[in-house]
Amino acid sequence: MSDTALIGEKLEQAVRLLRETDTDCWLTVARETTEIDEPCLPFLLGFDVVWPTFVVVTPEDERHVVIGRHDAPNADALGEYTVHPYDESFEPALRTVIDNVDPTEIAVNYARDDVVADGLTHGMYLQLTDALAGTGYEDALVSARDVVARLRSEKSSMEYDRVARAADVTIELFDELAAAWTPTWTEADVSAFFHDRMRTRGLESAWSWEYCPTVHAGGDAPVGHTTPGDRTLPPGEVLHVDFGVKHRGYAADIQRLFYRPADGDGDDGKNDSDGNGDDGGNESEGDPTTPPADLRAAYDDVRAAIDAAFETVEPGVQGFEVDAAARSTITDRGWPAYEHAAGHNVGRNAHDGGTLLGPRWDRYGESPEGIVREGEIYTLELGVDTQWGYLGQEEMIEVTADGAAYFVEPQTELYTLVSEEGVGSVGNGQ
Repeated sequence: MSDTALIGEKLEQAVRLLRETDTDCWLTVARETTEIDEPCLPFLLGFDVVWPTFVVVTPEDERHVVIGRHDAPNADALGEYTVHPYDESFEPALRTVIDNVDPTEIAVNYARDDVVADGLTHGMYLQLTDALAGTGYEDALVSARDVVARLRSEKSSMEYDRVARAADVTIELFDELAAAWTPTWTEADVSAFFHDRMRTRGLESAWSWEYCPTVHAGGDAPVGHTTPGDRTLPPGEVLHVDFGVKHRGYAADIQRLFYRPADGDGDDGKNDSDGNGDDGGNESEGDPTTPPADLRAAYDDVRAAIDAAFETVEPGVQGFEVDAAARSTITDRGWPAYEHAAGHNVGRNAHDGGTLLGPRWDRYGESPEGIVREGEIYTLELGVDTQWGYLGQEEMIEVTADGAAYFVEPQTELYTLVSEEGVGSVGNGQ
C-alpha cells in the first residue's frame, strides 16, 4: 500500500531540490522491483512495479509516470501524477513526455559512490538510451546523485517522526534487555531476546535479521558484523550490543555497552589496574560493581572522540572533517585508528547514503567530500578493542541550524549489569 502522505512530502521536496541544484529533469526508471529494488521508489510511488516504469519530475512541478496498464491504477490513486499507461511499448509515451519537458539534461539514478542513488541497472540504462535514440536526449543523461542524496538525507517532518520513534523503541528494548539479562545468557540468548520482543511488537530489524543485534560478550569475542555465538559474558568484562529497529520503514542504529561486575576479589587479573593480579583494580574503590580504572579510562577516550566529532558537526562542514576530529582524538590518546567511518546517515536504512562522515579513502569515493546539512540524521560511532571487550559506542544525532543535537539521550558512562536471583537490572557505572 502506498504511503501517500509521505510521497506528497517527498515530491514537494524533490521539486525544491531540483530548483536548488539547477536540474532540468529527474527521471527514475524501474522494473520488476520485487527482484531489483529502486531505492527512490518509496518516495515516488510507494508500490512495486512489474513492467518498465518511468517517473519524471521537473523543477516546474510537472510530474509524469509512464507505467504498464496493470500498474497504472495504483499510480492514478496517488493523485500526484499525470499517468501514461501503456501496453505493447513504453517508447511512444516516454518520448512524448520528454519532448514536452524538453530538458537540456536528464538526471538519472546512477552514482559511483552512493548506493541509494544507484538504482538504474545497466540493462535499464540500455533500454532507456535505445528508447531515446535519435532524439538527442540519449546524450543528455547525467547522474542524479546530488538530488537523490539530498532527498534521501534531508528528512521531511514525517520521516523525522518515524526515525525518532524507531530510536525511542530501540532504547526501550535496550532497557528491557538490561532488566532481563542473567549471567547464563549467551550472545545468542541476547539476540533471541531482542528478536522475541521485535516479533511481539511487529518490528523489523534495521539491518539483516541474523546479526541485528550484533552482540560481543567480553574480550574473547571477535569484533565485526558477526552473528551472535555461544559465549557468555565473563565477570569483569563488557557486553557490546549494536542494534536498531525499523518503524514504518525507517531505522535506528545505536550501540550500547554493559559492564558485568567482577566477583569482588579481583583475582581474575582482568580487573587489575596493571594486569598482574595483585591489586584487583576495584579494591581501591571498595565497590566490585565499579568498573576498573583502566576500563573507565578507555571508555572515556571513546567518549572524548565522539564528543570531538559532535562538536565539529554543523551545516556546511564536510564529512571528512568530522571524521578527522574523532580520528585525531582517539589516536592522540594512544589508540589505533578505527578502520571505518566515524558516522553515516540514518533513514530508510541504518546506512542511508549521502554524505559520509568518513576519511578520504578509496573505498568511500567522494562520499566523505559531501556537505553536512540541516535536517540530516547521522550516527557517530567508533570503538577500541580492549582486554575487557570491544568498547564500541554509537550515538544518533540530528543536524540543527547552528550545530548538532543528540537524537536520543547519549550513553556517557558504562552501564553496570546487576543480577539478583536471576533478574537483571542496569545501573550507572559510577
